[in-house]
Amino acid sequence: MKTADSIEQQEERKAARNNGNGQHSLRENTQPVTQKRRRGDASYTARIAPFKWRPGQSGNPGGRPKHDLAAEIARAIFENNAPMIYEAYRKMLRKGNAYAFQVLSERAFGKLKESIQHEISPYREMSDEELRERIKQLEQQLGVSYSDSELLPPTSESKPD
Repeated sequence: MKTADSIEQQEERKAARNNGNGQHSLRENTQPVTQKRRRGDASYTARIAPFKWRPGQSGNPGGRPKHDLAAEIARAIFENNAPMIYEAYRKMLRKGNAYAFQVLSERAFGKLKESIQHEISPYREMSDEELRERIKQLEQQLGVSYSDSELLPPTSESKPD
């Protein structure tokens, strides 16, 4: 809440800032404010033209470095300090943090490739009649019986009504 004293202090600050003549003293020393240049403006386009890439020019002309110093250092640490790595790994596992070891090992030797094995169904090469026979064998083993009309499409021998 403003009191009379705070209002007076505010007025004194305004007066000191304006030097009593109603004009702000700093305005005389500052340059006028210009609008921000937009991308479509001609002055903006002319100003950035020397820095634009030319057609066919690469943003990374040197490419990826041939010699990765960080990978060489990580590899040397792993190969030359096996007991230290073992102890550090053991401490990290006790704390529940395996991230640091993962990052260091991936940097040294690369990420592990995931291998996915697919199993081809043994029933893929069977004919419809062989599949029907196999289903009957499995039903007998389970002690369950379903009629052919419930599960399988009609055979060429049976004719729909």
